[in-house]
Amino acid sequence: MTVETVTPAAEETPPPAVGVATAEVAIVPPELIVSVVEVPQGGAVLVSVTGSVEEGQVVFLGQRYPLIQGDFSMYSYVGVGVFDAPGTHTMLVQLTMVNGTEGSFEHEITITESVWDVAHLYYEEGAGDPVLDQAERDRENALLADTYAVLTPEKLWEGRWRSPSGGQISSQFGERRSFNDGPVGGNHGGTDFAAPEGAPVTATNSGRVALARQLALRGNTVIIDHGGGVFSGYAHLSAFAVAEGQEVQKGQLIGFVGDSGLSTAPHLHWEISIHGVLVDPMRFVDGRNGF
Repeated sequence: MTVETVTPAAEETPPPAVGVATAEVAIVPPELIVSVVEVPQGGAVLVSVTGSVEEGQVVFLGQRYPLIQGDFSMYSYVGVGVFDAPGTHTMLVQLTMVNGTEGSFEHEITITESVWDVAHLYYEEGAGDPVLDQAERDRENALLADTYAVLTPEKLWEGRWRSPSGGQISSQFGERRSFNDGPVGGNHGGTDFAAPEGAPVTATNSGRVALARQLALRGNTVIIDHGGGVFSGYAHLSAFAVAEGQEVQKGQLIGFVGDSGLSTAPHLHWEISIHGVLVDPMRFVDGRNGF
């Protein structure tokens, strides 16, 4: 760790060094823990710092992520987008200790390139329009961006994440798509589960309902704020079982599988956003992100 001591004013006693106990406070040296050092496009890293840390932030790929207080450490999730460049990148973790001392860690993270499947989807007349009015797309994307940009400075989730549906996976995260033999484009922002109309949808972890309303593309959608910039979204529902502002627990019923919005058959679209970056939600369930 690189330690930078705050310069004291003249005639004042300088602050104690990191790791030195005083009569007022005993400083525990910080320790950096990262869940993985190699992560694919669409993956995520859990960054934790233990010790007598007052505040801090993670700087990675030009973005800044504040550390928030968890159960045993200060932490932040860092998402890797589908277009983030493969290669080795330096992660900078900047800290301020409880006695005012400042310091930082540098850690190398390697991003590996992901290869995405291509799906050819066909819409029957009246089943949905793959070229939905751009103004509708823009309005929905703006609402989601505003929702996912909120930072709740407290940890609302706990333990391992779980799947939201008992259905079979019908579409993977990152999949590229061609509609009615049109050009291949975009990357699927979540994981789809094929399930019958009315099948239960449950919260993948505890949190607070940030949004529960009908959208143009995603149809009836629930978004849960898990704290620290992490959100999970559940789309194409037939009906809601929760309301905006409601506290929910992991495994709690939040809605029912449906065919609302831009959809060809009943299914659940599930996505996870980290500070506005959509990442592979199944990596939260199976532990491939190291947490």
